Amino acid sequence: MVKAELLKWYASIETDKMPRYIEISDANESQIFLNGCWQNVIYVWSILFDGKNWKYVETDSDRGYVFDLKSFCSENEAVEYAKDVLNKKLLASKGNSRFEMLQRYIQQKYGYSDKRASSMLNQMILYDDIFEEFFNYARVGKFCKKDKTQTQVCGYTAETLHCDYNLSPLGAYNYLVYLKEDPNNALTDLKELLKGGSGVSGAALKQS
Repeated sequence: MVKAELLKWYASIETDKMPRYIEISDANESQIFLNGCWQNVIYVWSILFDGKNWKYVETDSDRGYVFDLKSFCSENEAVEYAKDVLNKKLLASKGNSRFEMLQRYIQQKYGYSDKRASSMLNQMILYDDIFEEFFNYARVGKFCKKDKTQTQVCGYTAETLHCDYNLSPLGAYNYLVYLKEDPNNALTDLKELLKGGSGVSGAALKQS
């Protein structure tokens, strides 16, 4: 599949609850380059070739910051990744899904707005193992998946992060996402948390 085919497929589906597609020139870890300047745009996605690599990018539904940015050597790899991510979002947007159940859980348990809860889950749903375990935690209050196994990232589980680093259950599962996406900085921030340090950017981001 190539980009044109992906966009044709996306135009054919119901996208009311999905990110909007836009054409951009480039993207970095926080913003997209659109109309000659770096900026934040709420809940959009794009796929582009920067002259060297193909990139998939998506911004959050709360403040428009980039939360998913991946680079690929080929157009096919980028398109396949985009199709997989968008398919998961499409399934989550339909009916009384696990996504919607977790969205209500986060709003009721932690007092977050609909947009903030949705933004967190849009990031978490990219990782099936973390999403599944968080869903099971919300359902039965145990740090494990339905098969009793725990998701481990860089040697840490959500239960470890909750018990040893004083993160809330939601913060712990968000931190597993952080460890998946940016392990070096996430591990550095964990050391700061253990010391009781303040102003830890990554940790604060994942708990907010």
